[in-house]
Amino acid sequence: MKLLSLLLLLINISVQADVVKPALVEVTIFNNKTLEVTIDLSLEAAMSGIGTQYKNTTDSPNSQTYDQLRSLEPEVLRERFKAFEVEFLNSLELSINHQAQVLTLTNAKIDIVGYKKRPRKTVLTYQTPLDEWPKTLTWQYGKIHGDSALRWQIYKQDEYNWSQWQWLRDGSSSGVIDINHPESQSATQRFFQFIDIGFDHVIPLGWDHILFIIGMALSSLLWRRLLLLVSVFTLAHTLTLGLAMVGVLEISTRIVEPLIAFSIAYVAIENLLVHQSIKRKTIVVFIFGLIHGLGFASMLKNFEMAPDSFATTLIGFNIGVELAQVVIVIGVVGVLLILRRLRLNYRQLAIIPISILIALIGFWWGVERLIG
Repeated sequence: MKLLSLLLLLINISVQADVVKPALVEVTIFNNKTLEVTIDLSLEAAMSGIGTQYKNTTDSPNSQTYDQLRSLEPEVLRERFKAFEVEFLNSLELSINHQAQVLTLTNAKIDIVGYKKRPRKTVLTYQTPLDEWPKTLTWQYGKIHGDSALRWQIYKQDEYNWSQWQWLRDGSSSGVIDINHPESQSATQRFFQFIDIGFDHVIPLGWDHILFIIGMALSSLLWRRLLLLVSVFTLAHTLTLGLAMVGVLEISTRIVEPLIAFSIAYVAIENLLVHQSIKRKTIVVFIFGLIHGLGFASMLKNFEMAPDSFATTLIGFNIGVELAQVVIVIGVVGVLLILRRLRLNYRQLAIIPISILIALIGFWWGVERLIG
C-alpha cells in the first residue's frame, strides 16, 4: 500500500511538469535600416519567472502561477502580458553599435491552449528603426529566463543570409558580434555546437526520451542484449529523423506525441514479464525508435538549417542524443549492478516498481495527449 501511494504521488508530480525550454531569438536587419527581433519562447514560463535553470516547471516555487497562465486562452494571455511587458523588456539587452535599442511589439502569436502538459509556443515580434547602418550587435536574454539561442541576418549584396545559431547559457551575453564583417562559423564549431544541443534535448529536457531509455535499460543486465537494443533504437530514430528533416516523411505531432507516450508505457510493461523474447523486444524497440525520431525532428526543424550545414548539424545533433542515451543506460545499469553486488533482489527493489511507475506515467501522458 505504501509503495502504491508513493507511485501515485510520483505520477502526480511527473504529469504536471512542463519542460522549460530555451528561447529561440532571431534578429533581422532590413535594407531600410529597420531592425526586427522575433523571440520564440514559453511566455507563461517567462511571466512566472521560471527559467531553464529549472528542469521542469514543478521545480519552481512559481509553478502554480505557470499552470494558471498555461490554461488561459491566447487573447486572455496576451492581455496579461501587456502588464508584464515592461519588466520583460527590461530583462533583455539588445544593442546595435553599442547603443541600447528601444523595442516596440508589432505582433504576438500565441498558440491555442491545446495539450496542457507541453509548453505552449509563443512568438513575439519586435521592431525598431535604426539611425545608422549597423556594424555590431549584442544580445543578452535575462538571467531569470536562462538559456537562449541566437541567430541574425542582415541585408547584404541583395540578399539575406542567416548566421549560425549561437547557444547562450544561463542568460550569458553574446558579446559584441561584428555583423558588418561577420566571422563565419566553421563546420567543426557547428558540429560541436549541435552535439551540445542534441545532448540537452535529452538531458535534461527530454523526459519522454529519458523514461523510454530507462525502461529499455531495465530490461537486462546482459551487455550484448543492451548493446543490441540501443543500436537498433539508434538506427531507427536516426532513419526517421533524417527523412523528416529532408521533408520525405512528415506526420502530425497529434499522432506522434501520443504514440511516443504509449511506447514508454509498453517498453516498461514488458519488463514485468518473467520471460522476455529478445527478438520481439528488438522489433518493438525498432518500431518505437522510428516514432521517437519524428519527435526529435519536430524540435530540430525550429533551427531551420541551411543546406550547406545540414549534414553537419544533423550528425552533430544525433551524436549528442546518443551520448545522452549512453549516460542514462550507464546510470541505470550501474544502480542495478550495485544492488546485485549487495546481494539484494534488484528486480523486486528496482526493476518492477520503476517499470510500473514509468508504465503508468506513459499511459497517462498518452491518454492526455489523445484528449488534448
